[in-house]
Amino acid sequence: MQTLGKWMMAAAVSGTLALAAGCSTSGTGGTGGTAAAPSSTALAGTSWQLAELGGQPAGKQSLTFDASKGMVSGSGGCNNFNGAYQWSGKSLKMGPLASTRRACAEESASRQETAYLQALDATRTWKVEGNTLILSGDSGPLARFTAQ
Repeated sequence: MQTLGKWMMAAAVSGTLALAAGCSTSGTGGTGGTAAAPSSTALAGTSWQLAELGGQPAGKQSLTFDASKGMVSGSGGCNNFNGAYQWSGKSLKMGPLASTRRACAEESASRQETAYLQALDATRTWKVEGNTLILSGDSGPLARFTAQ
Protein backbone atom coordinates (compact mmCIF):
# COMPACT_ATOMS: atom_id res chain seq x y z
CA MET A 1 0.00 0.00 0.00
CA GLN A 2 2.94 2.30 0.55
CA THR A 3 6.21 2.83 -1.22
CA LEU A 4 9.38 1.31 0.16
CA GLY A 5 10.52 4.76 1.35
CA LYS A 6 7.37 5.26 3.40
CA TRP A 7 7.69 1.74 4.80
CA MET A 8 11.26 2.43 5.88
CA MET A 9 10.12 5.65 7.55
CA ALA A 10 7.38 3.70 9.34
CA ALA A 11 10.00 1.22 10.53
CA ALA A 12 12.13 4.06 11.90
CA VAL A 13 9.15 5.61 13.65
CA SER A 14 8.18 2.26 15.14
CA GLY A 15 11.37 2.18 17.21
CA THR A 16 10.38 5.47 18.79
CA LEU A 17 6.82 4.23 19.31
CA ALA A 18 8.10 1.06 20.97
CA LEU A 19 9.95 3.20 23.50
CA ALA A 20 6.86 5.35 24.04
CA ALA A 21 4.65 2.28 24.45
CA GLY A 22 7.02 0.96 27.08
CA CYS A 23 6.60 4.23 28.99
CA SER A 24 2.80 4.32 28.80
CA THR A 25 0.88 4.33 32.02
CA SER A 26 -2.52 2.94 32.74
CA GLY A 27 -4.96 5.33 34.32
CA THR A 28 -8.31 5.06 35.97
CA GLY A 29 -10.38 5.83 32.92
CA GLY A 30 -10.42 9.60 33.46
CA THR A 31 -13.71 9.63 35.38
CA GLY A 32 -12.37 9.16 38.87
CA GLY A 33 -13.25 5.44 38.88
CA THR A 34 -11.00 2.78 40.27
CA ALA A 35 -10.97 0.36 37.33
CA ALA A 36 -7.55 0.16 35.68
CA ALA A 37 -7.25 0.80 31.96
CA PRO A 38 -6.60 -2.33 29.90
CA SER A 39 -2.96 -3.19 29.36
CA SER A 40 -1.35 -3.90 26.00
CA THR A 41 -0.80 -7.47 27.17
CA ALA A 42 -4.52 -8.00 26.53
CA LEU A 43 -3.75 -7.15 22.88
CA ALA A 44 -0.32 -8.73 22.52
CA GLY A 45 0.54 -12.38 22.73
CA THR A 46 -2.67 -13.39 20.95
CA SER A 47 -3.39 -13.97 17.30
CA TRP A 48 -6.73 -12.34 16.46
CA GLN A 49 -8.93 -13.68 13.65
CA LEU A 50 -11.42 -11.23 12.15
CA ALA A 51 -14.98 -12.41 12.82
CA GLU A 52 -16.98 -9.35 11.77
CA LEU A 53 -16.21 -6.22 9.75
CA GLY A 54 -18.69 -3.38 9.73
CA GLY A 55 -21.41 -5.71 11.01
CA GLN A 56 -20.80 -8.29 8.24
CA PRO A 57 -19.15 -11.74 8.52
CA ALA A 58 -15.46 -11.65 7.66
CA GLY A 59 -13.00 -13.73 5.67
CA LYS A 60 -9.40 -14.70 6.40
CA GLN A 61 -8.09 -11.47 7.95
CA SER A 62 -5.87 -11.59 11.02
CA LEU A 63 -4.15 -9.24 13.45
CA THR A 64 -1.22 -9.66 15.87
CA PHE A 65 0.25 -7.04 18.22
CA ASP A 66 3.89 -7.16 19.38
CA ALA A 67 4.05 -4.96 22.49
CA SER A 68 7.83 -5.30 22.82
CA LYS A 69 8.31 -3.68 19.40
CA GLY A 70 5.18 -1.51 19.23
CA MET A 71 4.31 -3.25 15.94
CA VAL A 72 1.12 -4.72 14.52
CA SER A 73 1.00 -7.23 11.67
CA GLY A 74 -1.45 -9.51 9.99
CA SER A 75 -3.20 -10.55 6.83
CA GLY A 76 -5.80 -8.60 4.90
CA GLY A 77 -6.93 -11.80 3.17
CA CYS A 78 -4.77 -11.43 0.06
CA ASN A 79 -1.81 -9.43 1.38
CA ASN A 80 0.24 -9.24 4.55
CA PHE A 81 0.76 -5.94 6.37
CA ASN A 82 2.69 -4.47 9.28
CA GLY A 83 3.25 -1.15 10.94
CA ALA A 84 3.46 0.72 14.20
CA TYR A 85 0.75 1.07 16.80
CA GLN A 86 0.27 3.33 19.80
CA TRP A 87 -1.96 2.60 22.75
CA SER A 88 -2.76 4.43 25.93
CA GLY A 89 -5.48 3.04 28.14
CA LYS A 90 -8.44 2.38 25.87
CA SER A 91 -7.05 4.46 22.98
CA LEU A 92 -5.44 2.70 20.02
CA LYS A 93 -3.98 4.08 16.79
CA MET A 94 -2.41 1.94 14.08
CA GLY A 95 -0.28 3.08 11.17
CA PRO A 96 1.10 3.88 8.88
CA LEU A 97 0.68 0.31 7.66
CA ALA A 98 2.82 -1.16 4.88
CA SER A 99 1.33 -3.96 2.78
CA THR A 100 2.39 -6.37 0.08
CA ARG A 101 0.67 -5.68 -3.24
CA ARG A 102 -0.53 -9.03 -4.55
CA ALA A 103 -3.78 -8.95 -6.50
CA CYS A 104 -6.73 -10.73 -4.91
CA ALA A 105 -8.18 -13.58 -6.98
CA GLU A 106 -11.72 -12.24 -6.50
CA GLU A 107 -12.96 -8.64 -6.59
CA SER A 108 -15.04 -9.21 -3.44
CA ALA A 109 -11.89 -10.26 -1.54
CA SER A 110 -10.13 -7.12 -2.75
CA ARG A 111 -13.01 -4.92 -1.55
CA GLN A 112 -13.06 -6.64 1.85
CA GLU A 113 -9.29 -6.28 2.24
CA THR A 114 -9.52 -2.56 1.44
CA ALA A 115 -12.38 -2.12 3.94
CA TYR A 116 -10.39 -4.05 6.57
CA LEU A 117 -7.29 -1.87 6.21
CA GLN A 118 -9.46 1.25 6.28
CA ALA A 119 -11.09 0.01 9.51
CA LEU A 120 -7.65 -0.50 11.10
CA ASP A 121 -6.68 3.04 10.07
CA ALA A 122 -9.93 4.43 11.53
CA THR A 123 -9.54 2.61 14.87
CA ARG A 124 -9.46 4.89 17.90
CA THR A 125 -10.42 2.61 20.82
CA TRP A 126 -10.27 -1.04 21.75
CA LYS A 127 -11.60 -3.44 24.33
CA VAL A 128 -11.36 -7.14 25.03
CA GLU A 129 -14.43 -9.01 26.26
CA GLY A 130 -13.60 -12.64 26.98
CA ASN A 131 -11.94 -13.94 23.82
CA THR A 132 -13.28 -11.09 21.63
CA LEU A 133 -11.36 -7.97 20.61
CA ILE A 134 -13.54 -5.04 19.52
CA LEU A 135 -12.00 -2.15 17.58
CA SER A 136 -14.03 1.06 17.37
CA GLY A 137 -13.73 4.37 15.57
CA ASP A 138 -15.31 7.76 16.02
CA SER A 139 -18.70 6.48 14.87
CA GLY A 140 -18.76 3.16 16.77
CA PRO A 141 -17.62 -0.46 16.37
CA LEU A 142 -15.60 -1.24 13.26
CA ALA A 143 -14.39 -4.82 13.68
CA ARG A 144 -14.67 -7.82 16.00
CA PHE A 145 -11.96 -10.45 16.33
CA THR A 146 -11.78 -13.83 18.03
CA ALA A 147 -8.66 -14.97 19.88
CA GLN A 148 -6.92 -17.89 18.18
